[in-house]
Amino acid sequence: MIILASGSPRRAKLLKDAGIEFKIVTSDIEETFNPDLEPQEVAMYLARLKAKHIALSYKDDIVIGADTIVVYNNQILGKPIDQEDAFRMLSMLSNQCHFVYTGVSIIKGEDEDTFYDQTEVCMKPLSELEIKSYIRTLEPMDKAGSYGIQGEGRHLVEKYEGDFFTIMGLPLKKVINQLKKHI
Repeated sequence: MIILASGSPRRAKLLKDAGIEFKIVTSDIEETFNPDLEPQEVAMYLARLKAKHIALSYKDDIVIGADTIVVYNNQILGKPIDQEDAFRMLSMLSNQCHFVYTGVSIIKGEDEDTFYDQTEVCMKPLSELEIKSYIRTLEPMDKAGSYGIQGEGRHLVEKYEGDFFTIMGLPLKKVINQLKKHI
């Protein structure tokens, strides 16, 4: 059995659309990390932490943990704590490019593969009205960097370079290639 150690509906949809059968078991670990880590190390560390936590109870199964972070000017932008925080982040990202890192950890028993993917995203110039209108949809409230490219947030993005699925929260091609090693 494959277990997705994430409550993200986006990750679940990606796996389902890829034809992968899995069940969801969420981890309630506290997502703290050493601030001296590089962004890709943070994404991989948190993904591994989630996967390890679930893998302890499911030793015979394949566990997939993932974590996505948004980085602008070497600052990690997590999920907004409130609408003001979402406004601050989106104002910061307006007319700028940033990086999205998704770390993935796949664990089965003693075998472990932890990796990341990175995509650059460039936002359109955003007016205060556009940002506030988007925040009113509540879509940004559970997303790193305060936007979801797969939803209404796509209208905020000028362009991206890299894997679209990395921005959504799961670099699917890499995940499928790594899963083949464990199945």
